Amino acid sequence: MTKTSFYLLIIIALATSCQQKQQAKNIEITAVHDSIAVIPFELEGGGSWGFKINIGHKTFIYQDIIPTVAGRHYFQTKEDARKVGDLMVAKMRSNGKSFPVISKQELMDMKIAGVE
Repeated sequence: MTKTSFYLLIIIALATSCQQKQQAKNIEITAVHDSIAVIPFELEGGGSWGFKINIGHKTFIYQDIIPTVAGRHYFQTKEDARKVGDLMVAKMRSNGKSFPVISKQELMDMKIAGVE
């Protein structure tokens, strides 16, 4: 391999790396392990939050309301949505990526707003 080919290969690798980093800036990922990611999002109209859990690039769970609570109660903060999403991912990892179940007590222990 000539020096020119070597330098060209390095330049291409750096350009590709920079492009991938730029694309990743647009997605907030808080829990990545074994290609599982929690992605909080704001609902239309603002002021309410939800999250999705992706496995790879596919959405496995789309959660726009607080689970386990009767009725349609929304997460009031991005942090609350993220905390519940992180707990669900932890349960998925310990149960072999099966669908996680969250109890009302767990929500109260995490002090999720709107859960009483």
